[in-house]
Amino acid sequence: MIAICWDHWLPPGWPRMFPFEIFLFFFLVLTGYLITGSLLRERDRGEAGGKPWRWSSMKTYQIKRGLRILAPYYAALAFAIVVGAPDVIPALGWYVFHLSNIHIAMLGEWPPGTSHFWSLAMQQQFYLVWPLVMWFVPRRLLPFALCLFTAVAPVARIFQGEMEAWLPWPQALTFSSLDYFGIGGLFALAVHRGMSLSSPVLRWIGVGGFLGWLGIFVSHASGWNTFSLRPVQQTLLSLCMCAIIGTAVTGFGRGVGRLLETAFLQRVGQVSYGIYLFHNLAPLAAGKILPWLFITDWSQTIPGSCLRIAVFAGITWLLTIASWRWIETPLMGVRAKLSAPNRAD
Repeated sequence: MIAICWDHWLPPGWPRMFPFEIFLFFFLVLTGYLITGSLLRERDRGEAGGKPWRWSSMKTYQIKRGLRILAPYYAALAFAIVVGAPDVIPALGWYVFHLSNIHIAMLGEWPPGTSHFWSLAMQQQFYLVWPLVMWFVPRRLLPFALCLFTAVAPVARIFQGEMEAWLPWPQALTFSSLDYFGIGGLFALAVHRGMSLSSPVLRWIGVGGFLGWLGIFVSHASGWNTFSLRPVQQTLLSLCMCAIIGTAVTGFGRGVGRLLETAFLQRVGQVSYGIYLFHNLAPLAAGKILPWLFITDWSQTIPGSCLRIAVFAGITWLLTIASWRWIETPLMGVRAKLSAPNRAD
């Protein structure tokens, strides 16, 4: 989250020395892993009970997911209207119904303040569809279904040029990112069926995926021949991210582990959804409250830019903590009551 914030707050003209968007892709892989694992465990419980369970579980799942995700989302959307995000009112229906990624694909540019909503729309679409896959596809066909689901994304990238005749940015559509969710889901299925998170095979797959991604990324950036491998570049990156997830679950050692366990980073992780919701809106809020941060000559200097970033961070943190305290925490209590009669989710 810190890396994504920095990437979006980076002043114009400052060197962009790292592709920070890979951390967003990591979150999508993590989403596929966590949601798939949760749905597989729910399927085990439902089938063990010997009674019809799918549609009642679907209702509970969507309510709980909605309580966790939708209320903070709509609060951020309302805040976007207050601070004057220019794209929200003209395209309000797209944002309200979680279709902003389709809107951005047709728009062909990132709208100020709300560009990050495209990934939230993709995730919401994934949440709606994924239980149908994980609960209704026969167990023996699940690996095939997940592989097919994953393959949609690189195939879509192969035909991206043709799709651009219809849409300026087809890469913003959900099916162009299905390999992130699908690879995470395949990883969860493998773990569910007995794969160890500390398996050396997982580590080697991760190393191979990283080297493959790095080779294609550097070759493309340098203008070298990529041998038509660009469509699988992000798929290889997703494999690497599964290894990182496995390592994170089993625990990083030494300095990295101690750093990640600091109270500050644990808190950032706890409220990370709110940070993502509000971080792109913070510059718009700062423009309303402290317009001199943007219009004076001093604001263009390095100290001025650093102060502006600090203000963005402060506004983001205040909005995030407010969302956590008055929206997310109370609704998580409601979710816990829904889970209490039968299980802890």
